[in-house]
Amino acid sequence: MGLLGKWVESLDYQYEIGESCTRYRSPHSTCQKCVSSCHENAISLVNAKPVIEKNKCIECGNCIASCPEQAVIGIFPKRTIFQNQLVVTNDFLPTVEELLVLYKKGIKSIIYEEPSLIGQWEVAVHEADFVLAQLGEEPFSISLKAIEKQEKLYSRRDLFSLWQKESKSVVKHITPAKWHFNQDSFDVAKYFKDFQFTTITVDIQTCTLCKACQQLCQRDCFEITNEGFFISTKTCSSCQLCVDICPEQSITMMELISPINVTKHQVYKKQCSVCKKTYESLRESDVKCVMCTKREGYL
Repeated sequence: MGLLGKWVESLDYQYEIGESCTRYRSPHSTCQKCVSSCHENAISLVNAKPVIEKNKCIECGNCIASCPEQAVIGIFPKRTIFQNQLVVTNDFLPTVEELLVLYKKGIKSIIYEEPSLIGQWEVAVHEADFVLAQLGEEPFSISLKAIEKQEKLYSRRDLFSLWQKESKSVVKHITPAKWHFNQDSFDVAKYFKDFQFTTITVDIQTCTLCKACQQLCQRDCFEITNEGFFISTKTCSSCQLCVDICPEQSITMMELISPINVTKHQVYKKQCSVCKKTYESLRESDVKCVMCTKREGYL
């Protein structure tokens, strides 16, 4: 093993929450996916922001895979790979998200030596297979197989190359202080380019076109122009921030796998019958702008 390999093998980095977390971006965020995914209760909300208690964290990686914004920084737990097959071990159980990403990286077979171990993995593998079926993919193949101990087993050093193979340079993306390779690795949607994993609906009867959703969405799911109000959920991570910040509670979100689709709502340019100012609306029947309508409601 070269010096670089030995260094990568020895890398360690305690988990922390980065600023891309929706709770750091808006006080209205209600996301708790990292908290819910932690079976050790190592993540709690402090002043409405998630904080990891280092003494409780066992670095299982569930929070990394479950975070919709890839805001958890740390090193993902090692997996054992044998001849391009994922080996069932006593290590931390994989999440569905991790299995889906590994599948698209070419790890489509799961093998086990001890029959009792596969039972612990069954739920995650079956859930992953269910998702794969909706995506038109074949399920994982699972088999009982004795592993030749003299054969090379892959650990963190080798998985580093797996996660980084799409990068131009390994050295360029790693630093001893912060190893951020996981930041984008678990954005499942980018691996299935013909599908969207979320459906977003906007109630045009209550939406005021305030554009808060467009301004805060880092995935560019919303675009409001003179041509219309466009909603594209191909890149949506289901972070729910648009739902949380909508002042009119006009947005609903459902995690649903479907072919890519762009929804368009017509935008009407109107003149307010009260203040005479020009405004935009999703309703052709409107005669007053938002401000005048609300002012009238307070009278």
